[in-house]
Amino acid sequence: MCRRPRIGRGLASLILAASISASWADEVQPSFTTRALRALNESTPVGLLPREARQPGWKGWFADLWEGSKRNFKGGDAGLLLPLFTFHPAYKYPNRDDNNNFPYGVGYARTLVDGKDNERMVYALAFSDSHYDFQPVLGWAWLARWPLFGSVKGGLGYTAFLTARADANYLPFPAFLPLASIGTDRVTFYGSWIPTTEVLFFFARVTLPQNDSSPPVERGDRPAGPFGAGFARDGSPRTNLLYAGGGWVNTDASGIDSVAAGNSWAPVGGFRHFFTDRLAVDVAASRSSHSLDLNDTRLGTFDLLPVTITAQYHVPTYRGLRMYAGAGIAYSRITGQDMPGFSLSRDSFSPVLQAGANFRLTDAMVLTGGLTVNFPRHQLYRDGELQGTVKLAPATFGLAVGYAF
Repeated sequence: MCRRPRIGRGLASLILAASISASWADEVQPSFTTRALRALNESTPVGLLPREARQPGWKGWFADLWEGSKRNFKGGDAGLLLPLFTFHPAYKYPNRDDNNNFPYGVGYARTLVDGKDNERMVYALAFSDSHYDFQPVLGWAWLARWPLFGSVKGGLGYTAFLTARADANYLPFPAFLPLASIGTDRVTFYGSWIPTTEVLFFFARVTLPQNDSSPPVERGDRPAGPFGAGFARDGSPRTNLLYAGGGWVNTDASGIDSVAAGNSWAPVGGFRHFFTDRLAVDVAASRSSHSLDLNDTRLGTFDLLPVTITAQYHVPTYRGLRMYAGAGIAYSRITGQDMPGFSLSRDSFSPVLQAGANFRLTDAMVLTGGLTVNFPRHQLYRDGELQGTVKLAPATFGLAVGYAF
């Protein structure tokens, strides 16, 4: 009788002690879900902030996310993203030859490698999607990396981004995809699987060493000019570039079943003006002749004359080489039509993307070139009756010599 209260008090004490121990154990060794969420949070831009500097609550988390993204952008190395290939599996796309396998476009990235050798990247990317339509992407990527051989490393991680597509009426939506990589700190190849469409998307990042300009060619110890050229004789920087050359225009037409367009060489010329050391505006034009086929029948030929205006961002010079990315608007005009019974509407405005590089030859001479892709849409008529819209999506690979002044 006398022991029962003691046993009761002892049992209560054990329960209380067990509860305290359990609470303490939860703090010291949280559940797998909690640990996974914490690890995921550390892989976001929030992970760039010290724990003591982070703000509480969900509003604070978004504030930390923004602050971490800014730190990644300011502290990361600048580089270009180059879309390479889109793989459409045959079991999912029996007409995959009609899909766009070459997503021509360009992106700009700021990449930061943290103390654990993990790669953190904020980026903006735009390209020609599977239906030859313009698709922009703004996102974040994180990859854990492991050494493979030499300076080559493999990585696994994810990317979270905001995008918009023509087949979704360009309404912005978020997405979260797995990401794998192989490469070095300077050149890396990435691959991602899109489960909703079962498509594989491959792209590359090129990041040259930053702020490592090559010695000037003719001006003693003067630094390199804005786009890889030197300074004028009076000491003023050369902020203008007039260039001319040629290019190969690839017009992989779509939009109407069995429509196809031929490729062609084209003269290319333009003018570029630098407002700052990094920012420039480029105006360029070209003219090319193409054939147009429908249902394996040659309809005739036409001339394509696009005029593009782009804003360009130039990364720091490395040994005379300077990469750039650009985006803007293109006006495309169809002329010289020789298609009996058929005609294309003449005018089209569309987005335009650029990726390229400049290489200094002398103080005043610059070699410039790269990729320009735009997205004109022209209506095809047969004896005045509308047949549909032809998506030409011309991609021009150009090379020119410029004079800086």
